[in-house]
Amino acid sequence: MSFTYFVSSDTIGHQDPELGKRLMHSFFLKLSEAAEKPSHIVFLEKGVNLLLPEFSAFDALEILEKDWGVTLLACVTCLDYYGIKDKIKVGKVSTMPEIIAVMHQSAKVIHI
Repeated sequence: MSFTYFVSSDTIGHQDPELGKRLMHSFFLKLSEAAEKPSHIVFLEKGVNLLLPEFSAFDALEILEKDWGVTLLACVTCLDYYGIKDKIKVGKVSTMPEIIAVMHQSAKVIHI
């Protein structure tokens, strides 16, 4: 089954930012070790910041992309808004029509 993760924040949850960053770090580390992988991970809003080398689980995203073939899509509007389009080191710059098409083709979309 094809599924996609939709990531719109650099944290999991909204109560405690430090805890949320730790949870996001743990999520991607464990996902890189999981038996089942998504076909795509879509990053929008503050989620695009996770594609920067400073993200604590950057290595896990690299493994997902390079070793497991997971397609990482970063919203170009969001990258431009935060001024980081030239700074991401993993993933592919993507447009909203492409992101919509990926979500429509997925059997399941999970929002993180």
